[in-house]
Amino acid sequence: MKIAIFSDTHCGFKYGEERGEDAFIAMEEAMNKSLDCDLILIAGDMFDGKVPKPEVYARTAKILSKAQNAHSNAKLVSADKEVSLTALRGIPIVTIHGTHERRAKTMINPLHSLESSGLLIHLDMNTAVFDINGQKVAIHGFSGVSEKYAKETLDKWDPKPVPGANNIFMFHQSVDPYIYSPLDPPTIKLNELPKGFNLYILGHIHWSDIQDLNGGKFLLTGSTTPTSIHKKEVEQPKYIFKYDGSNIDKIKLEKQRKVIIEEFEFEAGIKEKIYNLLSAIPAEDPKQIVVIKIKGTLPKDCTPPNFREIEERFKDKFILIINKNIEEQGLENQLELFKNLKDNRLSPEEQGLRILEKQLSEMKCGINPNEIFDLLVEGNSDMIFNLLTGKQRTLA
Repeated sequence: MKIAIFSDTHCGFKYGEERGEDAFIAMEEAMNKSLDCDLILIAGDMFDGKVPKPEVYARTAKILSKAQNAHSNAKLVSADKEVSLTALRGIPIVTIHGTHERRAKTMINPLHSLESSGLLIHLDMNTAVFDINGQKVAIHGFSGVSEKYAKETLDKWDPKPVPGANNIFMFHQSVDPYIYSPLDPPTIKLNELPKGFNLYILGHIHWSDIQDLNGGKFLLTGSTTPTSIHKKEVEQPKYIFKYDGSNIDKIKLEKQRKVIIEEFEFEAGIKEKIYNLLSAIPAEDPKQIVVIKIKGTLPKDCTPPNFREIEERFKDKFILIINKNIEEQGLENQLELFKNLKDNRLSPEEQGLRILEKQLSEMKCGINPNEIFDLLVEGNSDMIFNLLTGKQRTLA
């Protein structure tokens, strides 16, 4: 068997901006390098948002459709959900949704839409079994859920390996020690994952890793393109992976912007030092992403530095990101929430979800905030009111 694996393509990231093409370029390269395989597995966050723009959806669908014109030896044996015959044409693509695509159970997310179009098989606590040249392979998909409920939800599903098959468990969560954000700690530890699987595939975290686990292999896929840029992520290339039933090969994605991260302590002459650094870095095509991180303490009564002149000077040479974490002496009782949100770059949706979780907890309300948050965003206030007052018991 030959199975291609990648994740976190984040199509739609920075759409309409200078970096807006990067996600599509990387995903197309990932797909092209997967067309010699029998199955393609994508472990979540194919899109950067819950409701992608029509242009983003169409371009992503076009890239996925490449698989339907390629040859595969995979035949579907069984599935515990309905599978479209169209999705089995060419190389079947099996996916889960991630945190960026997750919506309430009553709502359609973009992976559901692609599945309805016959482009892929979307697993959400489901299993699909294929035969590849006489070998069985079972894909068990655990789509992204709120970290707070991940362990509880996984235990409730309790997936079991299919006898006689090569069993693959694919999921999209923070798992200790692979943690996306300290504000959203995991409830699952790596050694607590269900036993008996040959391969564990984890999306969500944007750097990659391979290790032994529970008698099988554990693969952290990483992303195909950098979004929120972390130092550990940029220290390694981006890959897709190919699995033959026992071994995992890494295939480097070549069409990537170079990323440079430089850190500075705030001090006198900081602007000149940054200017000299940027002047010394040669220009490349495509433009490099240069991240400048500044930290330190601003002396009392000192005006915070303005880096706009530097940003304007080098905007045609780099994609320049200057992150400032400068605190003023004597300034106390800063808004801790704002600082955490800034440091962790939470989306407005994630901020809103945290506020809702806090309020429901204070009310001692047993309703899962993830199940009603999207209803709130969509303006379905009547259903939410009925749930909170007990007039309605379910989301159906």
